Amino acid sequence: MMLHTSSSSPPGFDPFPQKLSQKPIKKDILDNSPAWVVDVALQALQQAGIEPVEWGSLLYNRMHVPTIIKDYFYLVPDDALASASGVLSNLGLPFWPPSQLLMQTEGDFSAKGTYHRISRSTLPSSISSIALFPLSFSTLLPSELEKKPPHHIRPSTRCPSILVPRPPAVYASLIRMMAKYPRYCSTRTVLASDLSELVGYNLLDLQLGYIDPEDEGLWQGLDVDGRMERSVALVRQWSWDEEWREGEEWIGDALASIIDGTADISHLPSFS
Repeated sequence: MMLHTSSSSPPGFDPFPQKLSQKPIKKDILDNSPAWVVDVALQALQQAGIEPVEWGSLLYNRMHVPTIIKDYFYLVPDDALASASGVLSNLGLPFWPPSQLLMQTEGDFSAKGTYHRISRSTLPSSISSIALFPLSFSTLLPSELEKKPPHHIRPSTRCPSILVPRPPAVYASLIRMMAKYPRYCSTRTVLASDLSELVGYNLLDLQLGYIDPEDEGLWQGLDVDGRMERSVALVRQWSWDEEWREGEEWIGDALASIIDGTADISHLPSFS
């Protein structure tokens, strides 16, 4: 006698597939690329009435220094720093203070920044952050800023424009900041390196990097002397245009001397 196995499905219907319903997986903001996350963050800050200022490696990259963008630096008004950090936290970007090693090697560029992680990875070699600094740290003034298309991602539909320091203000800021630190400290070392790269890549447009003066063939082939003359003329024009603050006209002379090689960056004033 054969047994008949009953089906739970009504006659004439195929059995329903035995699959568990799955809820859609919500994508975390950190699953996106760092530049995309920064784009969202800048939009959120601007919608909160906070206008970030492009700064650091991102700004230098805009000025043709071949920097690798790992951390995205922005300045915000001093009284908006806490609220700006809160906006980033609400987006799901965790507060992520720099390590003690970075504190020692980068000085105030780590100590004075409010860092929020924008990468899924937490490995020191691959972590990316958006860092907010008080505007006063840079010594920049609102009058030295102008609206430009952002440089973190192009084009941006979320953040079509952002505040950027004018080129002469960038140089004045670095030189002014250097004067606030002792000659041999980590913060001043970072500033001096930044200034050196900007002079070479931005003013002299030496995209090959450092050119040995003893290599006469390459020196002449790249017309380094001509580049120096044109760069000094540009800096002199900035002085005539009164780009420097009152009492800081010496900054133009100092920058011109660095360009033509009659002075070294280490000779710039320092806090002692």
